[in-house]
Amino acid sequence: MTKKMFQVTRAGMVAVTIFICLNLLLDKKVMVGDGHIWERCAWLLISLVAFLAVSVLYEKKRKIFSVGYLFLLINVFIDGVLCPGYFTDSRLREMEREGVQEPQDFFLLYLGVYFIIMAVIFLYLLCVKQTTDEVKQSDFIRYKRADDITVFLMGIVILFLNFRLGTAGLVLYVPVFCYFAARFLCTHGNLNLYTVGGLLGGLYCLYQVRTNRFLFIQYIMPLLLIFFLFAAVNDNYKKGKKIVPLLIFGIFIVMAYGMVSELVKLNLYYDRSYNILSEITNFKSIYDSCVRQVYRLFGVWTELGGNIIQHVKVHGFFHGITYVKSFAGYFGFEYVSLPLLSAKYISASYAQPGLIAEGYANFGVVGAVINMLIPFAIAEGSLTYFLKKRNVLALCILSVPYTKLLFDGGTINNMIFGITTCILAFAFSIFLHWIGVVLHGYGSGDIHFTKRKSVEDRTDEENI
Repeated sequence: MTKKMFQVTRAGMVAVTIFICLNLLLDKKVMVGDGHIWERCAWLLISLVAFLAVSVLYEKKRKIFSVGYLFLLINVFIDGVLCPGYFTDSRLREMEREGVQEPQDFFLLYLGVYFIIMAVIFLYLLCVKQTTDEVKQSDFIRYKRADDITVFLMGIVILFLNFRLGTAGLVLYVPVFCYFAARFLCTHGNLNLYTVGGLLGGLYCLYQVRTNRFLFIQYIMPLLLIFFLFAAVNDNYKKGKKIVPLLIFGIFIVMAYGMVSELVKLNLYYDRSYNILSEITNFKSIYDSCVRQVYRLFGVWTELGGNIIQHVKVHGFFHGITYVKSFAGYFGFEYVSLPLLSAKYISASYAQPGLIAEGYANFGVVGAVINMLIPFAIAEGSLTYFLKKRNVLALCILSVPYTKLLFDGGTINNMIFGITTCILAFAFSIFLHWIGVVLHGYGSGDIHFTKRKSVEDRTDEENI
């Protein structure tokens, strides 16, 4: 199945790139209002060739359709080249309206960053040790009853914190829900007391965020990322013919949820009176909703990121202070929040500008490249560690922190926060391991602690 996943993404990117080129060439306003459109299309096709080359090499060397590859596909290629290529200067000017300022066309800047990133990743793949077929084992992950208990207990603590933090604190429970949902799926529905409790806590959180699409996606997307990894390393999931209908079904579900949740949100919080049934059966409404969702997932970062790039070209770089803005009051430097700054350009309250814009705002092209390579490096390192240890914490780090980066313009700080929430979910287990205590759980749900034996004790027993 993992081979089919790579093939589908490559075929999809070929189709999308050709569509964008034809769209640019057949648009009379673009041909008249923007120069060098043929040259722009040529660069888009060259960037496609670069992506295909890296994709084939990634499949050959890593053999796993992982979050690192998805990051390469979505953030580096789609967000970093295709969308800036589509939104020409004349199209950006058409999008301007009262209270909303559109940036200049920075396609060539994005293109330069893209080719540097792809060159670095290509060199990395040439040097990295090839993943062997031994990773394709029937035991996807080795769950331990001790992990069930400790994660369940931390889940209870996090839920109590949520009552004080409100809806914003519900994101802290994502790794706990991710752990138990993945455990349930990967063990073919095997349930115990702790799994049931963890899943019920997750369902409660899902109910609380049902109208908040981006929080809702943060609960669901990690499970999809884990499924991709599960399909790649588990010999029982090799039927590649299933991947295309699964992808089509998944896209349909995402679009349907996005449309319905948007209508519910407008009715609940903005005093609108949309008839949901009539809207979801109206072709024009469905089409408009799909266009809006595709733009919000991919195209919007060209607009938001472009505004930040334009801002620093006028006012100068921030030299790293946006990464440590929380310490501004302690060290006396200016407090700069890129999401707040980005929001001012579109008359909003908060708007993430994306990884490329964040890096460029601080250190120019070098910063943009490094800002994109850091998440990729962490994803690859977590994948290597997971394949070696089959560690549940590595599995969560591979999935949970990347939802905002893939679909919500997340920054490095968002990723650090996501990793921190994963560590928080396993904090009890890590603490017990640190003090040398082994926790045992039995079928009845009882908990029993024993002191971990030292190396000397185990050696003495073996000698006896």
